[in-house]
Amino acid sequence: MPVFRFDKAFDIARSVKAFLSPKAGVTRDAVPDAGQHGEQADGPENARRPISEYEKKIESKKHELRLIATELRAAKKRGERSERIEQMKRVKRKKQEIFQLERELYTAGEQRVGGEELGTTGALPDFAVIGGAKCGTTFFYHLLTLHPHVEPAAMKEPHYFDRLFDEGTEWYRGCFPKPRWKDGRRTITGDGTPGYLFHPLAPERMAEVVPQARLIALLRNPVERTYSAYHHRVRNGSERRTFEEAVEEALKAEEARRPGEVREVIQRGDPDLDKDLPHGFLSNCVYVDHLLRWSEFFVDEQMLILKSEDFFERPSETLKPVLGFLGLPEWEPEASELPEKRKNKGGYEQGMDPALRRRLEEFFEPHNRRLYEYLGVNFGW
Repeated sequence: MPVFRFDKAFDIARSVKAFLSPKAGVTRDAVPDAGQHGEQADGPENARRPISEYEKKIESKKHELRLIATELRAAKKRGERSERIEQMKRVKRKKQEIFQLERELYTAGEQRVGGEELGTTGALPDFAVIGGAKCGTTFFYHLLTLHPHVEPAAMKEPHYFDRLFDEGTEWYRGCFPKPRWKDGRRTITGDGTPGYLFHPLAPERMAEVVPQARLIALLRNPVERTYSAYHHRVRNGSERRTFEEAVEEALKAEEARRPGEVREVIQRGDPDLDKDLPHGFLSNCVYVDHLLRWSEFFVDEQMLILKSEDFFERPSETLKPVLGFLGLPEWEPEASELPEKRKNKGGYEQGMDPALRRRLEEFFEPHNRRLYEYLGVNFGW
């Protein structure tokens, strides 16, 4: 598989989960002994108090988040796009608030044990898993953030460059932890929003905000990805057609689409650009067109393209070139992490009709050939 390497090697670091757990013992065991230092205002009892207050705030925010998430699911079922976007913004903001409170809690613990003082909001991401959706990015991001030198973001999918760009760079910066040092290495963090790959404005926006970021894309057999994306839409209530009906309509839309149509819409620069962009789960799987768009703003050395099927079958082995690409030291996830859900088969009650599968294979075949030529490797789809 092609591995487009960055010229620079960056350092990295670990998640803060241990400090957020009540079992971590940060306040009970790590504070200075009051008997050794005399009566101090920051003795063990007082040391516990601010952390307890943070924990209460975090639980309150999480409760608010659950309520908003319920409203978001209802909006998705109603199919009202503007309401879905607004609810999504509320969810992301609440997750960010929780994240910042957790960072403050972590910092309080570090200060109590004489550790390095950390900021509560951080730098912009060092890398981004840009896609594709339904290609294993969730499990991939999960494994990557288990690395001792990788810090997870406030949420895996900030959706900043495709849906929430109007929130501003400072909002986006608040989604990530501030870098720190561990074992002589600088920690790194990353965005994991798979919708970026398909969104025509995401490359230009990302090049403006994080031009040095390293980009990782997972590509799955387009026929299987199409089927998985359809069932995902069924589950969240936004799809009521049969798969056959959805494919027939998508094929007709692709036949009617003019060459350069997306570029024309972008060049118009309409305020409500997203409403005018042609969408479809078939065009999302024409990977080569999306990668060509990204290549207008990022050099090959900044991109790493992985085959999803390789990751599904051999996750540890597939991670090895990723670690080199990101400048991370060698590492393998624990065996207990690997049996987790590797591929979202969706629990489909019936398989795809063989005739419909052949139609999809015929549609994607020329596009896959262009992809293989562009990458210099045949994925065998």
